[in-house]
Amino acid sequence: MLTCVIVVPNFKYVEKHLWFLLDNPKGIFMSNSKFECEIMDWNLFYNLSKILVKKINNFNYKPNIIIGLARGGWVLARILCDFLGVKDLISLAVEHWGITATPDGKAKLKYPFNLDLKGKRVLVVDDITDTGESMQIAIDYIKSLNPDEIKTATLRNIKGSKFVPDYIAEEITWRWVIFPWNFTEDACNLISQILNHKETGVNIKQIKYKLKQNFKIVVEENIIKEILGELKRREASKSLDMN
Repeated sequence: MLTCVIVVPNFKYVEKHLWFLLDNPKGIFMSNSKFECEIMDWNLFYNLSKILVKKINNFNYKPNIIIGLARGGWVLARILCDFLGVKDLISLAVEHWGITATPDGKAKLKYPFNLDLKGKRVLVVDDITDTGESMQIAIDYIKSLNPDEIKTATLRNIKGSKFVPDYIAEEITWRWVIFPWNFTEDACNLISQILNHKETGVNIKQIKYKLKQNFKIVVEENIIKEILGELKRREASKSLDMN
């Protein structure tokens, strides 16, 4: 017999996340999952970006190259180039998350580059540190390219992440953040989960209700209609690719 003991400091945390531990022993969200999401708009993103820049400036760090982790960190990296006056911007693709809120497995570099970063003060940027694996694997790789200094920055950090960046705009408890540059993709995945249940059907009002009930987000009916159209287009495109 296998006995497991979970030691936690806060009962409210268990109460809130027990469904996850029971339904997802491997930490992978199933198609019938219910989990909290947050839709971040462009205004909040921009305001958090300014907070992040202020913290970087307060520590007087002056990067001369920014590396944005693709895909999530790319938009923020470009904004930070503007705020900090940095001309050199590089993309480094690190994959970890697949379908919305579902990790593919261990983080891995997809397209490593071969550059000599000697003499460079590097700022590595991602949108959020959740498990922290994407940032850690990026740092380990960039160190091999001999930069003078490396600092890290994210818009948000999830409490409990194994990797805590040097600069963060905001620390939050776990929820799936739907960033403005990823809204369509995440909305497609969430609505697809809802449509997997036969009793739901393609009923826009019911989909709106389920999005709020299952994921704590409010999406207007006209947007849901657009997403349904996009799902249909993607399915047709997938069929063409298979032929």
